[in-house]
Amino acid sequence: MSNVLINDAKTYILLIEILKGLNVCVGRLKDIHFKKGFYLYIGSAKRGLKARIERHLSRKKNIFWHIDYLLSSNQAKIKNIWINGKLKECQIARRIQRKGYDFMNKFGSSDCNCPSHLFFINKGARKVQDLLKKKGFVKYADKNYCSWLN
Repeated sequence: MSNVLINDAKTYILLIEILKGLNVCVGRLKDIHFKKGFYLYIGSAKRGLKARIERHLSRKKNIFWHIDYLLSSNQAKIKNIWINGKLKECQIARRIQRKGYDFMNKFGSSDCNCPSHLFFINKGARKVQDLLKKKGFVKYADKNYCSWLN
């Protein structure tokens, strides 16, 4: 992956695996049940994408965003990260929502009009990956990230 793309990228998507069902108190959203399976979280970083991704990968952080509550659980593991420099987070969230995936109401979208930025994709991971590739998303590759996952 070239540094130019990393520097240009603004939108990222985390593929998160929930190893077993759990309830998480997510700020004002209160108690949310997360089923075992795979979720997509769509976010953005106007600057500092690499730092944002590193923050998500870190287990020790101040809880600020909705996603921080979920990623602080030992049951939540980031499996893949995709980035894109052209599509905005709300554009891709609406496209995924139109595909009919279940979503967690208002999760990650308190600053926009989207129903959610977190989608349960348990039975549609391959279709979602194909959609992301078609829309110009590429996998984020960083040696620290790759070793952290393995």
